[in-house]
Amino acid sequence: MTPPIRKVPLTRGAQWLLRAINLGTRNPRAIFGAALLLIAVLYLVMYVFTMPLRMQSELDLEGLFRILAIAMLAAALVLPVLLGGLMHVIREAESGRPVRARDLFAPLRLHRTLPLALLGLIQIALALICGSLLLWATGEDFWAQYQEMVRGAITGRISTVPTAEQPALVALAQLLFYYFSTAVVLVSVPQIMFSGLGLSDAVKRSFGASLWNLGSYLFATMLFMLGAMLAGLLVSVAALVVMVLGASVTPMLGHLLAWVLFTAYGMVFLVVMCGTCYYAWRDVFAQDGDVAAGGGTPPQPPARQDRFEA
Repeated sequence: MTPPIRKVPLTRGAQWLLRAINLGTRNPRAIFGAALLLIAVLYLVMYVFTMPLRMQSELDLEGLFRILAIAMLAAALVLPVLLGGLMHVIREAESGRPVRARDLFAPLRLHRTLPLALLGLIQIALALICGSLLLWATGEDFWAQYQEMVRGAITGRISTVPTAEQPALVALAQLLFYYFSTAVVLVSVPQIMFSGLGLSDAVKRSFGASLWNLGSYLFATMLFMLGAMLAGLLVSVAALVVMVLGASVTPMLGHLLAWVLFTAYGMVFLVVMCGTCYYAWRDVFAQDGDVAAGGGTPPQPPARQDRFEA
């Protein structure tokens, strides 16, 4: 019988986030090193697949979109594998076992690469569904005006900024996309990595849990996004300050200091996001053997009536 999905209280979402924030104290060298390595691999993937943009002197708008679409597809396939590796590093560090930054590539060794990569296709499918809703909500002329705005931005002349016919529906479609892409796709990563589930079972159980634990999931998501926006604003201001101060010595130093700040922000963002998803998986899905493998005390399932059979 398929193990039940646990029902957790609303406040558990805040606990996941707080525990993820404290993850850096366990083994910061391995955890943040793995996050930095993840950023470097993603940058390398984007650099390789956007190389035609640097090799051609003239490129029309359709060619630009085509190359960017291929690059984004490659990144979407690679990212879940890297996130699975980062969660593996987090799990090992949280359990107190020795782990290194290069264990980011553990999915390759554990033969989890293919199902994790296929999660990227689900992310793309969700994006296409969201895009279809946006096309319907924004009206017929929106995307033509948007393309005109992009052409104007490339040439330095922005004439009009398009507006959606139904902005509330646009906001709702974006909210649904962000929620289900997080609750279904990201929480499926530890189920594939640690619970040993196949792609189909992991996605089905993640979708069921996203409805069964709607309150705690939404609470954690809203807290995370609010914290990420506030931290991003502070980092942007700090980067501007250090860029000005560094430019007084040499312009290269200013740009280097700003790059270091933004990279550090990206590392913390990834660690907290993956840590939150890892703790959500552990409280909602993990069985005794799963948690014992990663250390810690397994959460006790609630009463029978609070179970949801997937």
